[in-house]
Amino acid sequence: MDNLEKKINKLRNLKQNKDKTNDELVVLAKEEIEKKDVISSLTFCKDDKEREFAIDLLERYTKENSIESEADKDTLRQLIDMEILAERFKYLLKIEYEKSNPAIPLNMVEELRETEKNILEIKTQLGLTNKNREQAGWIETWEDLRKKAIKYYEEHRGFNTIKCPYCQNLFHLLMRADKHEPIKSSWFRGTILYNIEVFKLFDEKRINIEEAANIMGVSSYYIELLYNEIYLKEKNDRKN
Repeated sequence: MDNLEKKINKLRNLKQNKDKTNDELVVLAKEEIEKKDVISSLTFCKDDKEREFAIDLLERYTKENSIESEADKDTLRQLIDMEILAERFKYLLKIEYEKSNPAIPLNMVEELRETEKNILEIKTQLGLTNKNREQAGWIETWEDLRKKAIKYYEEHRGFNTIKCPYCQNLFHLLMRADKHEPIKSSWFRGTILYNIEVFKLFDEKRINIEEAANIMGVSSYYIELLYNEIYLKEKNDRKN
């Protein structure tokens, strides 16, 4: 059993996930594995206390901002490493100051200053500083919100419970259904956007991945993910 399947089974057993489909659990599992990979690849995380600190930082930063590219993820790892190092310097300086005859270790003070300077530069690069957000014009702010909204919509377009991309609060989209005729949609699998005919055409190489993505109105990555995680698995199950 691979890590992804283990994580899916673990999430499936949680009370808050009892109504989620397998496809939704796959998305949640991949997100958790990705976060775990960030933590496990840190350079300066040496014990449980620092690991807990790193996890808290990761949750906070990913909540504040969308980290989409691999380059951003690498930069985020570097930021958390620098934050851990700064905390370690502060802890050691506190020990020195609490001695009966404290001697200020100037080299450590300088190291802390440089580390905090690097932290500020990386936060600015990732758009995580208050100064950055305050100085951003309305066009940049709107574009950032638009990207977050589109990214969330592509991943969760089947849901009627929506998370605001700015404040992170949940709200419901309600509509009257008493005059609607219910029919089974061929474009959804549970609450995941999915159409088997499109994936069949892609599998038979009658359309390429970009054409499949255009038909579905999603990214090529989305097509590749569902093709591997749903279509191919079901195709293999049918053969067996």
